[in-house]
Amino acid sequence: MRILHITAQKPNSTGSGVYMNGVIESLHKLGHEQGIIAGIDIKDEKTYFNDNIKFYPMTYNTPQLPFSVIGMSDIIPYESTKYKELTEDMINKIKEEFLSILNMAIKDFKPDIIICNHLYLITSLVIEKVKDIKVIGICHGTCLRQLKNIDLKKDYIISNINKLDYIFALHKDQKEDIIKTFNFEDDKVTVIGSGYDDKVFYNKNYKTGKEINITYAGKICESKGIKSLLNSLNLLNYNKEDIIVNIAGSGSDKEEIDKIIEISKKSRYKVNFKGRLNHIELSELFNKSHIFILPSFYEGLPIVALEALSCGCKVIVSKINGLEDFIGDEINNSGNILYLTMPRMINCTTPLKDDLSKFEENIARNMESLINVIRKDEKKPEINMTNKTWDGLGKKIDKIIKLIV
Repeated sequence: MRILHITAQKPNSTGSGVYMNGVIESLHKLGHEQGIIAGIDIKDEKTYFNDNIKFYPMTYNTPQLPFSVIGMSDIIPYESTKYKELTEDMINKIKEEFLSILNMAIKDFKPDIIICNHLYLITSLVIEKVKDIKVIGICHGTCLRQLKNIDLKKDYIISNINKLDYIFALHKDQKEDIIKTFNFEDDKVTVIGSGYDDKVFYNKNYKTGKEINITYAGKICESKGIKSLLNSLNLLNYNKEDIIVNIAGSGSDKEEIDKIIEISKKSRYKVNFKGRLNHIELSELFNKSHIFILPSFYEGLPIVALEALSCGCKVIVSKINGLEDFIGDEINNSGNILYLTMPRMINCTTPLKDDLSKFEENIARNMESLINVIRKDEKKPEINMTNKTWDGLGKKIDKIIKLIV
């Protein structure tokens, strides 16, 4: 089958980009021919990293699109344009350029089916234009957040998303939200979950030092709970040489990053900012770490938690909708993952300040609990993750798209 994947963002820089690439790689192994339309900057490489995939780039900071690549989140790990910043003229330029590339890709690649990432503006343009090819949408969560937070073409987007042939959701709660938001048919939404690359992320059984390594990996921004993580460190009562904290990732808001670095300097424990790591580097960091923590105030279904678990880390993660159900009872009851009760939220990404001290105390308690276990048993846990790989996810998608087409 010939499958055309579409994303408005860069294809390799965000969680949804990692997800899309995992799906593409797994479907490639199953024999599908694939193409991709994605946003890139004029300075970026014009080739996709898998030579077997036909790449149709939509290039920004050009005369046709004289602004940075649009991003589904307000915080993106590269220079980006926020959807809330788009003017009518910018939207028209995006529409004109995208439809030109879409027409070229359809004529050249002749897809049997189109898979669009995010139930938002670009997917709506596809629905408006394409009439004789089946179109599936994948919801990554951020699209629903945009619809709730800003009014950009909301009625247009909702009315077009309603015409999709099928939608993949990450978890049950998200499926319910999709059905409600778009008045979509229940039997045309399937929960497929997420996946990870088990060829890169696996437990290498390294011997670790006496100090406890605690790692965060993701965007460097306040909505990921990094400030609360750093504040919680000062509630721990260990010697300063007992704990090392690693912060892996990047962000686009320099002022916010500088504030986070300043908070880290007040910590009694050493905090290393590792910058943005590739998958091999991140796997090495996880293998040298004891605890992975993601105290985020908003997530879709965090792939990075799967990657950390597969490398033998014990995990502390916010109690995000759908995550416990996806992780499953076996891992949830293993003692290798603990969930943080979320503070009350003002909106999708902003916690109530009055609740933050309790949230930070909870982070510290969970870290203490895991540190005590790790000190008694230095051997990293072996966790069975075979049903959560990209290959497993690809087989689910393959089965469904063959029924649709």
